[in-house]
Amino acid sequence: MKKLTLLLCFVSFLIKAQNITVDSGGSFTIEKTGSVTVSGTFSNAGTFTLNSDSDEFSSLIIGGSVTGNITYNRYVNSVGTNEWDLIGAPVDGQSINSFVTANASTLASNGDAYAIGYYDNYWNEWENYTTSSNWYPFDGNFILGMGFQMATISGGTLKFTGAPAATNKTQPIIDFSEGEGEGGGEGGTKWNLVANPFPSYIHGNTSADSSNNFLTINSEKLHDSYQAIYGYDADGIGSGYTVYNNTSTALRIAPGQAFMVASDNPNVENPDVLSFTTAMRTTEGDDDFIAGRDPVDSFELVLKLYEGDTEIDHTKFYFGDGLGLDLDPGYDAGHFNQGASLMSRLVEEDEGVGLVINAMGLESINDVVVPLEINRETGNNFRISIGTFNINIGTNVYLEDNVQGTMTLLNDQDFELTAENELSGAGRFFIHLTETVLSTDDKIETNYLNVFKADVNNFITVEGLANQSNLTKLRLYTILGKEVISATLNTTNNKQIISTQGLSPGIYIVKLESGNILLTKKLFIK
Repeated sequence: MKKLTLLLCFVSFLIKAQNITVDSGGSFTIEKTGSVTVSGTFSNAGTFTLNSDSDEFSSLIIGGSVTGNITYNRYVNSVGTNEWDLIGAPVDGQSINSFVTANASTLASNGDAYAIGYYDNYWNEWENYTTSSNWYPFDGNFILGMGFQMATISGGTLKFTGAPAATNKTQPIIDFSEGEGEGGGEGGTKWNLVANPFPSYIHGNTSADSSNNFLTINSEKLHDSYQAIYGYDADGIGSGYTVYNNTSTALRIAPGQAFMVASDNPNVENPDVLSFTTAMRTTEGDDDFIAGRDPVDSFELVLKLYEGDTEIDHTKFYFGDGLGLDLDPGYDAGHFNQGASLMSRLVEEDEGVGLVINAMGLESINDVVVPLEINRETGNNFRISIGTFNINIGTNVYLEDNVQGTMTLLNDQDFELTAENELSGAGRFFIHLTETVLSTDDKIETNYLNVFKADVNNFITVEGLANQSNLTKLRLYTILGKEVISATLNTTNNKQIISTQGLSPGIYIVKLESGNILLTKKLFIK
């Protein structure tokens, strides 16, 4: 089809055209199941509307120049507990004031405050729009590529009117997680809320498109340990975010859908800039993140932590060809909340990041021991069970508790515990994947000792001290071999920190010695 010049048209399927012109008084509507691809010019002097519902979103892709606006009726989740939605404008030039006015009957509100908010990661705060807002840096309009929290009264569409994006778009991201630990310094975080700026789906990962996808194109801009898309799922479990990366099935991000990503660049003057390219666009797709599609491919093991019958959190293990036991950016993914109830750690080169997805090679399916991190308060009763098991039938999944000296076969029963003391960090609990039948009589004593320094911290962290039977000594050397720190660590606590304040920036060598265990690692002090 070379050209469409229309006065009235409704589209509920895929059509392609060289050019589209809607004359004054004309109307063109793409229904929720429809999509339109225009290879040439788009011109609208009438009304051009795209529709959606909770799990179906129409798409418009324009290859040439754009004249005129469109209206995208974008479905947004309701305002109830653990609900809301993360949304970005799928059009350019949309005034926030006019958006509020146009959607007054559907947009949730409380007095003069409306259910539209941006995430300020400098302060780790959400700022909602009010009728008297002076929203820096928005200057009255939504910013393409930036995400917002939004909610409707009971679930419905909100009307966005503006120019459809037909060229590449960018969005800067910054890491404000300075100071001691997550949320230190000014209270900031590494998390940035960004959004698909196009009125079409975009490819999210390699399963959707091998090269023209969000994660591949932006791999150098995202934090290596969090090289993933964190989609808010509104299910009230764990952090509330489902993590999608290259272990996930084909991910196509819905028009105007927002999501969290992590930065490791604190340079405000020269931040990393994400790219949303026109090559990412596609008319294929179905759901948004709220429905909670299964994000993991076939070779997987999912463990879930419960209090009674209530699921609190989960952690996933993925096995794929060519992956290792150390960090595989784009496959391993840190948990959105590093204080979460259940996470795992890297088997090799662990830097203290709790993982929600732990990716390993196929050879590890029946031959690996993975540290678990469980964080629970004293007196808390919980259980851990297998939620999904899509690996070899002959694989036994054991959960080791080296304090109690137990080895629980999760294939047959849940692991249950009432915490006598506060549980935190790694070193006590391990997952064994093996074809061998194990028991406590085998006297397996998994010994975990780890040392790391996060870039944002001015201290070294040592973990796994509580299960050391010998004195543990730490020595820190400059790259030239000069000893600058020597300390004997307290093994009554599982975790201990050693200050690095006053040390010059550079490369250091840390050595941990406990009995016949000698651990040597290279550390970078900034």
